[in-house]
Amino acid sequence: MMTWPFENDTGAIVKKLAERSLAGEKRRDLMVVIAVALAAFLICFAAILSASVAQIRRDQVADTYEAVFTGVEASDVAALRDLPELARVGGYYLLGQERSERGYDASYVYCDSDMIHIARSQMELVKGGLPVQADEVAVSRSFLSAYGQGAEIGGTVRLDTESFHGGYTVTGILSNVGGQEGDTCAIAVSEAALTRWAGYDPAGYRAYVHFQNDGQLSQEAMTARCREIAAQYGFPHVGMNSRYFADRSRSMDFAAAGGVAAFALTGGYVVIQSIFRISVQDKIRSYGQLRTIGATPRQLRRIVKRESRLLGGIGISLGVLLGIAGGLLLFPKGFDGPSYGLAALLTALACRSMVAASVRGPVKIAAGISPLEAVRFSAGTGRIRGRRGRVRLTPLSMGLANFRRDRRKAAGIAASLSLGGILLLTVSSVALTRSPEQAARRSFPDGDYKIYLSSERPEEELMAAGGPLDDGLRREILSVDGVRDVLVTRRSLHARFGASASDLAGMCDMLTEADRPDVEAALVSGAMPEDAHSVLLAASYHKDGDGMDVGAVMGLSLGRETVTVTISGLFDPARMMNGHGALGMDSAALFAPEALFRELHPEIEDFGYSWSIVSDPKKAERVESGLQEILSGRSDLGLDTIGAHIEYEEMQSAVIFGGLRALSWLIFLFGVVDLIDTTLSNQMSREREDGILRCVGLTGKQLCRMNVCEGLCYTAFAALTALLVGLPIAVLVCREVSRRSFAGEIVPYRFPLLEMGAFFLVLFGLGALLSAWTAGRQAAKSPVEQLREAG
Repeated sequence: MMTWPFENDTGAIVKKLAERSLAGEKRRDLMVVIAVALAAFLICFAAILSASVAQIRRDQVADTYEAVFTGVEASDVAALRDLPELARVGGYYLLGQERSERGYDASYVYCDSDMIHIARSQMELVKGGLPVQADEVAVSRSFLSAYGQGAEIGGTVRLDTESFHGGYTVTGILSNVGGQEGDTCAIAVSEAALTRWAGYDPAGYRAYVHFQNDGQLSQEAMTARCREIAAQYGFPHVGMNSRYFADRSRSMDFAAAGGVAAFALTGGYVVIQSIFRISVQDKIRSYGQLRTIGATPRQLRRIVKRESRLLGGIGISLGVLLGIAGGLLLFPKGFDGPSYGLAALLTALACRSMVAASVRGPVKIAAGISPLEAVRFSAGTGRIRGRRGRVRLTPLSMGLANFRRDRRKAAGIAASLSLGGILLLTVSSVALTRSPEQAARRSFPDGDYKIYLSSERPEEELMAAGGPLDDGLRREILSVDGVRDVLVTRRSLHARFGASASDLAGMCDMLTEADRPDVEAALVSGAMPEDAHSVLLAASYHKDGDGMDVGAVMGLSLGRETVTVTISGLFDPARMMNGHGALGMDSAALFAPEALFRELHPEIEDFGYSWSIVSDPKKAERVESGLQEILSGRSDLGLDTIGAHIEYEEMQSAVIFGGLRALSWLIFLFGVVDLIDTTLSNQMSREREDGILRCVGLTGKQLCRMNVCEGLCYTAFAALTALLVGLPIAVLVCREVSRRSFAGEIVPYRFPLLEMGAFFLVLFGLGALLSAWTAGRQAAKSPVEQLREAG
């Protein structure tokens, strides 16, 4: 009795056939490996990037500080060091900024060795030691190179500000982290120099504390203990380091990595499915022969699946290794073994699932073919559609016919090529909608400059003494060439509020008739205050605070005295962007009626906190230099400019949108791989067909035009798909971004001509080059050679 080849256990035969197939289709193997490796790289690199950033953040806050006590004396710092639960206590004193005769702003600070260790992520002593004598300082290397005439440790530098002038010996060199920002130089002075300083306040120190066994203590336990300490020693305020608690438990951002994975998996799925479908169609006759000698559909499925698993394993391994290598190269300090292992495992599982799903369709084609169908099958002509009776054959019409002969292939190529275009269109449109200039202008509705209180002294103390924002300063500012007006934009005091009037802290702005319409428009729930003891609370604090909702009662302190107030409403802080500096840390957290301000501080006449300077844009340089000169001798005031905000927004946009644009071009590579594979497959599968056409009179030039026409049809179809699908998505996303970024205002949509022009240029250029290259290779052969090679 005869035994068919596939009748018994055929595992070894299936393995050998899969290996032979892999050895015979190296072009297809290379394309699949590239596609899988690219998807694995994108997913793994996104996860590694997220894990590395989280690890760097954790390292930055490790062994730093959990809380800071303000308004303490040097003896209090020493007393805190005796508490057994505190591992380290750093003493710090900010003297303020003074203008140098040489044009820079000197920011003078005092800090001890514990403080240097705690604040090493902001200011690090890289060489030497801290100053001890009154004529010693520690400065940054950039200060030494710019203003120290190349002096080193032991050398002498000259200071020429109001409080510190003359020669000083350099004892240490600080890192540039926080040491210099623009023309601001940090200079550390000794405690001996500090106590001789004219503005010295014995109660002006800050104590930064780090707990023992901080890993076993919760934020709530540390906060409660710090409040007990503050009450025990009579400290006016204790603030918790929110960044420490946020970063110490930070983990991989699965949302961001998941978004990248979704795009990468979609692109990889489309490309790998297209490549395997072309491969299966090219080998239909071989599968039919295997069916003739006894192969079952299940066995054919095992052959194709084994090929996909082998190629997928190679691509996944390569992509994961590249992703880890890229993460280590960019973030060598962010290595985290468990997170890297988790990223590699999740990448492998996701890509393995992608490959399995991608070959499901091609496997059905291979398993469902019968021996008779395999003999009659010709790749690309499985279904012959109705044709018109008379068709004029030209290179263009024949190129269009080739494009239409396999519509599933055309749709797959269009999908793989257009994914990157859709993402690029969306990202570039959002970047135009939320331009740095528009984002910065929200904080500067009246002018390009703001002058505000920026002092270590409490606002109420400055205002009670007359305040630096007085009529004399107003006259000086108005005398600057280009200044048109000075507007009082904020009347505000620093507040502590919550269940114990010290749970939370922020700025409390006075609710005036001028800003009442804007505040009312920002109201999200509740109502405007009707009496002196009703306030509005920012919705962000409502989310963080326990039970701080409309109608809730809480304690409020605008200085020493605490009163009970009722939260009458919540407002959207995004609609009231009135803070200073790029981050706007002093934006309004509360709005209270003027009567409450007068009740708590009857000794203050003017609660002015911030002025907006209206100026002539054509004289911006004169105005800014004039304002800086005026403020150079006023250490309690700060200058905020729209230029600094624009610079910050540009940096943010470059990081966010630049990364997404790079991602869109990487995803576009999936389509490029698919297009290259299709072009090469067409060349091989139509070798006989093109040879016959040349035998009946088709010239090499006409063959080139036919192939170029077909290639351009693929790219045109992809470009049209990117526009038809991407444009509505981009418009909807831009509307939502505009609504969220500009307080409900819808900015008109702008099409990104530059970015999409470059995309279409690359797309059409690539299609034309590939087609022309294919035609050139065919034209280099004679028709007889083509027919002989086609068999």
